[in-house]
Amino acid sequence: MLNGNPLNENTQRQYIKRLASVINSAIADEMIPSNPFMQIKPEDIPKGHSAEVCYLTIDEVRSLIETPCYYSNIKNGFLFSCFTGLRFSDVEALTWGKLQKDSEGNTFINFTQKKTQKWENLPVSREAMKFLPERGLAGRDDLVFKFQSGGYINSVIKTWAKSAGINKKVTFHVARHTNATLLLSLEVPIETVSKILGHSDIKTTQIYAKVIDKSKRDAVNKLDGLTG
Repeated sequence: MLNGNPLNENTQRQYIKRLASVINSAIADEMIPSNPFMQIKPEDIPKGHSAEVCYLTIDEVRSLIETPCYYSNIKNGFLFSCFTGLRFSDVEALTWGKLQKDSEGNTFINFTQKKTQKWENLPVSREAMKFLPERGLAGRDDLVFKFQSGGYINSVIKTWAKSAGINKKVTFHVARHTNATLLLSLEVPIETVSKILGHSDIKTTQIYAKVIDKSKRDAVNKLDGLTG
């Protein structure tokens, strides 16, 4: 219970996993003799469920591109994420020095993911490059997208999306979801999409594949009844 409300199954499962980690450490340190979790029956453990993934269609992305946003750095950062799949934390920490070119002139980003601490070498498409600001005299260690501190960013994105006629709960993270679903809808192999997103487990990427499958099914179902 939290503030009198029951925790959902996903939250329960996360708490149990964290507690289990603490218990295992206590056993390793000989603070307790055995794992009390062994007494829990598998059927009593919350299974969790997949939350609905919010993403934008390519037409909605185009609408955002065409719709003005007072904070151009937020607009460009969000759209850059739509075409790279970068998390907000990695877009926020992106410096000019992390943007590099190979011998053929292709741009890529050398960086360590904030969330996973994994080193990544991410190719950057020409489409994504359109949303990089002018570098000017900025040095290698200068930030590409200079976001001000504070929790105003998602509020700005929400207002901007509404102005574009998008009736979805759009946050910065929706850009990452959008990148995944766009790539999969273009039939990019799921293994490749998983690597682009930096997922450590392909099961995480499969969530997006299920979204695309459902979209295809919904589209086909619209044909039902057309001939009477």
